Amino acid sequence: MIDRIKKFFGCSAAKKYTAPFRSVISIFAHNFVQKLLSLITAFMLWFFVMESQDPAIEGSYEVPVTISNAPYDFLASCAEKTIHVKTVAPRSYFIKYDANAFRAYANLDGFGEGQHEITPQIIMPQGFELINSDPPAVHVIIDSFAERQLNFELVTKGNVSPDTAIKTLEKSMDVVTVMGPKTLVEQITRVYGTLTFSNNTESFEAQIPMKAVDANNNQIIGVRVVPSVVTVSVELESGVAKKIVPVVAELNAADGWEVTKVNVEPAQVEIIGAESAISSIVTIKTEPISVQTGQRVFKGKIRLDVPEGVTVKEEEVNVSAEIVRKTVMRDSSTTSPENSTTATENQDNNQ
Repeated sequence: MIDRIKKFFGCSAAKKYTAPFRSVISIFAHNFVQKLLSLITAFMLWFFVMESQDPAIEGSYEVPVTISNAPYDFLASCAEKTIHVKTVAPRSYFIKYDANAFRAYANLDGFGEGQHEITPQIIMPQGFELINSDPPAVHVIIDSFAERQLNFELVTKGNVSPDTAIKTLEKSMDVVTVMGPKTLVEQITRVYGTLTFSNNTESFEAQIPMKAVDANNNQIIGVRVVPSVVTVSVELESGVAKKIVPVVAELNAADGWEVTKVNVEPAQVEIIGAESAISSIVTIKTEPISVQTGQRVFKGKIRLDVPEGVTVKEEEVNVSAEIVRKTVMRDSSTTSPENSTTATENQDNNQ
């Protein structure tokens, strides 16, 4: 077999077909080391040229934080909506990619109910190198689901036309449901909607958005109010009456204490409404306030409890009062044993 191969390549026909390959091999074989060094030098020169044309630079992106692997039947919320990601990459990459190409995950796998600091997992396009993220950790609350039913308040703003009065004001419902993470739902102290008047002259119907707030009147984000909008129907009538009535502060003290020296400023307010609405009103009370135990002096602004169909110019008054212990009445006919003994001794001495 080998002899046949040698015979084939030794013939003139084989030499004819293999001649081009031999010439190419001879070209590469001639000064092979110099040619290899030249190739390496050319590659390095190309690399440095490309590096100077597209150098590595630093850049940053605002990346949204996404929660992943939240525990079943629990609600998770992250205090940080975005994080600042600082990276390094060739300059052309920052032109090619925007913040949508990056991902930041707060992985909750293995975490239970409570507050946690979690280092986000940052996913970047190939070619980017992470330098740091700000903040380095995000704050996540894992909470159980809760819901409550609350009566909502309707706050009015503005006034109807000067020659028009509110006859009736009807709400489609009085109770709404708030739902969401338990810690947030428990912070809700009040749900209200604002009904705005703008010199209305005719009856109208309005859709009032509901807002859940805490004790400091700050809106609580992250809870749902169901329904989120309540329908309010306002019936107006022509003819307006005005009346000045005194203001009564509704202050309640703990057992064994009483409220004294109550001062209200202003002491009287003007109420406006239809004659049928204000004719029976003799006083305007404030919303009830319970004074804290041990508080000796009360000062603050309290909202007026304005009946439906009635408006006032100012919805708050300044109230001050003193809180003192109740006087204990003793029976003068009751004499202590010590006093009885003393009285007997005095009688004996006189005899």
